[in-house]
Amino acid sequence: MAILLRRLRAATGLSAAEVSRQTELSASKVNRMENAEIGFYMDDLEKLLDFYRVSAKRRVEIMDIARHAEQRGWLRMNTPNQPQDWQTWVDFEAEASGLMQYEPLVIPGLLQTPEYAKAIIEATGNGLSADEVDALVTSRMARQGVLSKSKPLELKVIVGEGVLSQPFGARGAHARQLRRLVDSAGQDHVSIQILPTEAGLHPGLAGSFTILEYDDEASLVLLENKVSSLFLDEPEHIEIYAQTWATLTELCPGPEESVELLTAAAKRFS
Repeated sequence: MAILLRRLRAATGLSAAEVSRQTELSASKVNRMENAEIGFYMDDLEKLLDFYRVSAKRRVEIMDIARHAEQRGWLRMNTPNQPQDWQTWVDFEAEASGLMQYEPLVIPGLLQTPEYAKAIIEATGNGLSADEVDALVTSRMARQGVLSKSKPLELKVIVGEGVLSQPFGARGAHARQLRRLVDSAGQDHVSIQILPTEAGLHPGLAGSFTILEYDDEASLVLLENKVSSLFLDEPEHIEIYAQTWATLTELCPGPEESVELLTAAAKRFS
């Protein structure tokens, strides 16, 4: 919630002191709410949402998050058909200093080409319209901006080896996606590792997950399924996934060797 409040104020270009003068909330309270140093009353939140002129749809989502904020360990939201419904995750992602993502079945969204993103969304979207698919692809491509800003997100991903041999779309599309991974791995702030099929049984078999870091400390875990997304923020839960991540990295070849595997696979599908 603190992240959301900071971004809403930043969008207005106003300082906490200026918001304070116009909402009759103290500047100290605004600052402490934005830094998660104190909780908040619903009427204070509603006053801020009124002042920031938040849309009705976005307001419902934020108020729902706020009502569950005291239930530490999870924040829940419906899986969307439209990009704006993903604003909560976009906010978390944009504020993060680092992101670690394990994907055994697909290439992570931040590294997808538009044609791969479209193919995945169409395959998993349960009858989305063409306009909805296009909107989601546009949203996903926009999210990739976190990798090219002045202080880019530190991205580390682990991808299952089977993804390398899973073609899609027109001829050459899969090769283009694999080359995109190779090019991305050439950036200092992006690391890609391939989890070998022969790794056997391992803790990653429980499914994909994403760990977000703030100030280089793991602070949030995202779990997804077809109908909802679950955010975990309890330290003991985060530690479980941090340990799982550490185990998976040990089972993978290093980033340089993984890039060699990607390059070889791209040539096979060219």
